[in-house]
Amino acid sequence: MKPHFRFEFTFPKSYEVRKLESAPLPHPVEKLYQYPAEIEEGDRSGTYLRVVPVTGPAWAGFFALGFDSDQVVSAVCSCPDPDSLCAVAGGYAYVVKATDPAQWFRIEQRPVVDLRALHELQLLLFTGFTTISAIGPAGLAWTTKRLSWEGVTIVEISGEKLHGTGWDAIADKEIPFVVDLKTGQHTGGAGP
Repeated sequence: MKPHFRFEFTFPKSYEVRKLESAPLPHPVEKLYQYPAEIEEGDRSGTYLRVVPVTGPAWAGFFALGFDSDQVVSAVCSCPDPDSLCAVAGGYAYVVKATDPAQWFRIEQRPVVDLRALHELQLLLFTGFTTISAIGPAGLAWTTKRLSWEGVTIVEISGEKLHGTGWDAIADKEIPFVVDLKTGQHTGGAGP
């Protein structure tokens, strides 16, 4: 069974994107890009997308799958930068410039288990098992220090604060934490 794939375009975008069912046929103009560029033989499953920027040529991308599971995120979403898109394939997140697909980076959380767009703060949040990262209009804004031994839960986002819990293995319980969404600094939480 394939993981559920969602589209989320909270932020304005300067491109159109659609998911392809398989690899595109060779095309004289549209180039195929691979993310990551150095795909190992075992990484042959993933998601194909076709991207058509408002300016510049259309292109296709193959985004290597992290995990074949519904417990991780699989999505395409717009970013706070209207020229960038985010593709998450089985929890592995890639941020790519739609107008220059050679410009890209991978989000640290592998896998991404929660993805949230915060339009008011111009942030896209990526939650992993131990940390949270945010990208803003200029790219990566911050990554928290470790919030948990294993397992982060977002409880509430209120204004510029994120409230959550992280697992403390020694105390054998969830410990609350608060993250400042402007800086990524946090209080509370647990970690080795």
